[in-house]
Amino acid sequence: KASVMMIWPPCFPVSVIVSFVPLLMLMLLMLVFVGTVSCSPVPQLQHPPVQLHPENNKYFLFRGKPEVLISATEGYFFLYYDNLSYSPFLYDAASHGFNLARLFMMAPNNSDFACLNCTGYYSPWASVRDDAAGTVKYNLTQWNPTWWSRLHEYVLLASSLGLVVEISLSTQMYNVDNWHACPLYYKNNIQGVGNTEYWWAFNTINHTDILGVMDSFMSRVVTELNPYDNVYFELCNEPPSQTIGAVATSQYATHILDLIQKVEAPLQNKHMKSFQDASVFQDKRISVYNFHFAFGFGWWVGAIDALDKGYNTRNVLSYATIAFNEADIVFTGETAEESRLEGWEFLLGGGALYNNLNYEYFSQQGQNLHTYLGCLSTFMHKFDFLGVSPDTSFLLPSSRLSSGVHMRGLAQQGRTYAAYFHHGTVEKVTHYLLTPGQWHEDLQIKIPQGSYSLQWVLPCNCTILSSGLVQGGSNSSLHAPSPLYTEDISLLIVAL
Repeated sequence: KASVMMIWPPCFPVSVIVSFVPLLMLMLLMLVFVGTVSCSPVPQLQHPPVQLHPENNKYFLFRGKPEVLISATEGYFFLYYDNLSYSPFLYDAASHGFNLARLFMMAPNNSDFACLNCTGYYSPWASVRDDAAGTVKYNLTQWNPTWWSRLHEYVLLASSLGLVVEISLSTQMYNVDNWHACPLYYKNNIQGVGNTEYWWAFNTINHTDILGVMDSFMSRVVTELNPYDNVYFELCNEPPSQTIGAVATSQYATHILDLIQKVEAPLQNKHMKSFQDASVFQDKRISVYNFHFAFGFGWWVGAIDALDKGYNTRNVLSYATIAFNEADIVFTGETAEESRLEGWEFLLGGGALYNNLNYEYFSQQGQNLHTYLGCLSTFMHKFDFLGVSPDTSFLLPSSRLSSGVHMRGLAQQGRTYAAYFHHGTVEKVTHYLLTPGQWHEDLQIKIPQGSYSLQWVLPCNCTILSSGLVQGGSNSSLHAPSPLYTEDISLLIVAL
């Protein structure tokens, strides 16, 4: 947990400041008060904020380099609870080669919603304690400096470690208990805002008092974070489209898009926006469409569903990329190995981002997953993914694939061929069930004439099982049998 020793102005713990020394050598920090609320570091950026790559908008450009974004996030609610320390998570994520985190701007005072064993609730708004009644209410016209300082501390530390942060501006409340624990419920604030029992009212434009407070709050977040190059804004986490309908969801999403556009208009930087999911609402101002879980179990389109629907292609979605920005190995009972299957399949199927929500981040299962995802990042950076697109046509029909195998591939004709094979069955509703065995793929591959390197790689630990130099040719196919494997395997062919 960061030290509570403070410097003046009272913005950042000394231990956090010390960790920023490399970053401070590269940027000018201006500490300024916003009203009487918080201190705001203003970095001098060398690059524009993270964005879609101009050469291939299915991938990202971050600090001058093409990127896929990969991570496992310990939790989304570090700003809201005193016993949550974000520094160990961010440092560990960077140590595994991760370059992404996801952070919620809204959370009710209900640990069942936010995380396991959360205590010491913070709010963006100042609290007003009634000692006689033993209650706390919130003043929605006055900010809480501690919360806003934590926001800057988190994003600045993430920036120094090379992590992009998806900022979720709003979220579904899911049920009446969470709504009753939200500062915007009328019994929890001194203004009486939010006098409704409909929890989904929080995510519509129909309740103008709630909307007005949220507009002020989201505007402040967008303004405060404008100087950073490592953030982009998700309009709303899991908008309740199944409850309020597609029309109301579209109105709400459009309202937030318009708000961000208005706030950023006079500011230096313009940031990407993301939204879940493309089957509900589309707008060309959105750069990233998010999908949750591998399969949507009838409620929404899952991430693997999105690949099958062609959202990874320009024919279906020409102006944006797709992200698998929440999988979960705790609540859904998914193992680290099953998460590996879906993460590798999604990126080798043309997705640009994979994030796993894991409240048991530092458990053995969590650490195993981090190794698997670190190998995924290493594999993706072995080739120039800007030139590839989803394609398995280089595998000829004469290939003999193992029974029940799932396969995805990326290709750039004459340059790069990558494929992923796994044995997971769709028996669990939201994710694959791993089915180990003794598997072998006997591939016949058609590639143009030339010399290529070929590698068969084990996704669980990056081991190169076999490698060699091969020749392509117009009149014959390349025989590329895989080594024997038990769960999954990947193939990479790159022109020399």
